[in-house]
Amino acid sequence: MRIIFCGTPDYAVPSLKKLHALAPRHEVVGVVSQPDKPKGRGNSKTPTPPPVVDAARALGIPNECIFQPKSINSKVILDALRALQPDILCVVAYGNILKKEALELGRVFPINAHASLLPKYRGAAPIQAALLAGDAETGVCVMKMEAGLDTGPVFLRRVISIDPRETAGTLHDKLADLSADCFADALDLLERNDYVLDAQDDSRASYAAKLEKTSGLIDWNASAVTIERLIRAMTPWPGAWTRVESADGKWGQRIRVAEAEIAAPGSSSSVLNGQFLIASCGSGEALSISKIQPEGKREMTVAEFLRGAGKPLMNGVRWS
Repeated sequence: MRIIFCGTPDYAVPSLKKLHALAPRHEVVGVVSQPDKPKGRGNSKTPTPPPVVDAARALGIPNECIFQPKSINSKVILDALRALQPDILCVVAYGNILKKEALELGRVFPINAHASLLPKYRGAAPIQAALLAGDAETGVCVMKMEAGLDTGPVFLRRVISIDPRETAGTLHDKLADLSADCFADALDLLERNDYVLDAQDDSRASYAAKLEKTSGLIDWNASAVTIERLIRAMTPWPGAWTRVESADGKWGQRIRVAEAEIAAPGSSSSVLNGQFLIASCGSGEALSISKIQPEGKREMTVAEFLRGAGKPLMNGVRWS
C-alpha cells in the first residue's frame, strides 16, 4: 500500500522507520509533520525540524514529499497529498486534528496508533496518565480514525506490563517500539480483510490532557504513593519539582526531584540519611529522595548536592 505517514515527535520515529522498511510491499510516499520550531536560548533560537522530519530525510524520502503545514486540512496540502495517490494514512503523535477531507484521502480508512488501552486515556498524555494512576499494564491500540479525539473503533490491541519503577521516559520508548510493530500488523490485517472494528464504550472513557510546565509541581500534602508516581510520570519532562528553603529562610531554590522511593515507616522529615534526603508527605508518610536537579544545574545525587550548593540543608530544610 502507498502510505502517507503523519507524525511529529520522537515517539513517532520508530513507526516511520518500520513502515519505510516494509518496502516494496508497502511504500511511504509522503510524510506530514509539524512546522519547524525555534530552539535555543535568548536571541540565538534557530528553527529546528521535528524528529520525524529529520528521520524522513535520513531515510531518503524526497523533500518534495515531506510536508510541514500549519494545518493538514488546507486545500493546497490536501491537493498535494491527493497527487501522491495514497492508499492509507498512518497517524501517530501528529499533533493536528484531521478533518473530513483529510480523513478521506486514502483508498482505505486512516489508522492511528494510540499509547493507551482505549477508551482509557484518550488525549495527549496517556503514558503519564497510566503512571499517575498506578496502572499495572498499558499498551497500544490501533483504531480507525474518525472526527472525534481518539474515539474511533479499535481493531488491534497490544498489552504490556508496567514495571514498578517505570518512568514516562522508559515507558515512552517501549510503547514507541510497540506502536511501530502494531502498524505493521495492522497493515497485514487490512490487506487480508481480517479484522473486526470494535466500537469504544464512551461511558468508560477518560481523558489525559496535554502536560504543561507546571504539571510537575509537587504537593507535599499528598500521599507518598501519589508523589512517587508523579515523579516517575513527569520524568523526563516537565519534571517533578519543588522549592527547598533553609529553616531560617535565608536560602532557597527550585529543585527537580529526579528519583525517589517511599521511605520506611517512621522516617523523620528532612533528615539526611547517608546518601538520601527524607521528605515528609501527607498522612505522616515520607519519601526517600536519591537524585535531584537544582535549578540551572545538572542532575546529581543528593550526596553530590550536599557537597556543593546544598550545604545549607545541613541546618534543616523546608519543602514547599
